[in-house]
Amino acid sequence: MLLCISCTSEDETKITTDEFSNQIGNSEIAAIIKENISNFPDNTQVSIALIDNAETEYIGVVRNGDTFEIIENENSIFEIGSITKVFTSILLSDLIEKNEATLNETLQSQFDFTIKEGGNIKLEQLANHTSGLPRLPTNYESVDYDEQDPFANYTSDLLNSYLENYAVLNNVTGSEFEYSNLGIGLLGHILSKKTGKTYEDFIQETIFKPLNMNASTTLLSNVNTTSLVKGLNANGAEIPNWNFTNATVGAGGIKSSVVDLEKFVRKNFEDTTVYNLPQQPTYEVTNDYGIGLGWQIIKDDTFTILLHDGSTGGYTSMLSLDKNNKRAVIVLSNVSGVSTQAENISTLNLALLANLSGV
Repeated sequence: MLLCISCTSEDETKITTDEFSNQIGNSEIAAIIKENISNFPDNTQVSIALIDNAETEYIGVVRNGDTFEIIENENSIFEIGSITKVFTSILLSDLIEKNEATLNETLQSQFDFTIKEGGNIKLEQLANHTSGLPRLPTNYESVDYDEQDPFANYTSDLLNSYLENYAVLNNVTGSEFEYSNLGIGLLGHILSKKTGKTYEDFIQETIFKPLNMNASTTLLSNVNTTSLVKGLNANGAEIPNWNFTNATVGAGGIKSSVVDLEKFVRKNFEDTTVYNLPQQPTYEVTNDYGIGLGWQIIKDDTFTILLHDGSTGGYTSMLSLDKNNKRAVIVLSNVSGVSTQAENISTLNLALLANLSGV
């Protein structure tokens, strides 16, 4: 169901904050949305999917001053940032199911040169952030670095050079959880090497096409520009989109919509080997927080939530799902990932999921 009241020819209508609850149709959901987006810059756009068993409700909102516009943006494209990491782990799971990979394979076994440090890292440890590798490679700013498009020029050759000449671990492999874009980007690179395919081709044939996620891609050149929501910086000015090479794309390169991600969520509700494996805990960070393969896992005696957030220079997103009760929330936005307000997207997502679940 789309919430759009007295829509204009551009499928939007301006409403005041006092009218917002009536237009949303649920005062609690409206209050959660207003509380979390009221301080965003003008032209901030949020696209939401609320999934409750067989029902899905789409809510699109644009903030302009002290008004909110209800807008049809469920098919609009946003960068989803690190939610991509979950997809990369599912690609790994697919190769495991086909007996073309194992979780215990080492990093060194993937390359024909000697890795300076960390050659014993397992593929599982790349996927669950216990490899000991730092967040980013130390040489990613070394050649043709563009602050507004930081991963566009980080090639496979640079990644190989890092592994051979510069790699140093922050922690003993397997001993600690330390979030690593490098680790998951490296995993995506390894999966491409194994299949002889680009990450884009591999993910299209394995996930996007089977799920009819027809608007999803890792390549900006494949995105319909009329569907792309412009990313904003922390001050609300439009900024360029990020591009990723095959050496980095597995960490954060997907562009998608809430309609496409809703299909992905529903596949994760099912009990299939390829999608189930990444959902299983592989490392316990605290008593109620752990890591699967890609997925972060929050649990207590009554529920288990799978989730991942994502951020790039111009976007922030979050996906959370309660598989047992088949409820989920997707929030995509053009809130800058480096904005101090970016955390509001996670707060918004989990508050909406709690509302759905009555928690």
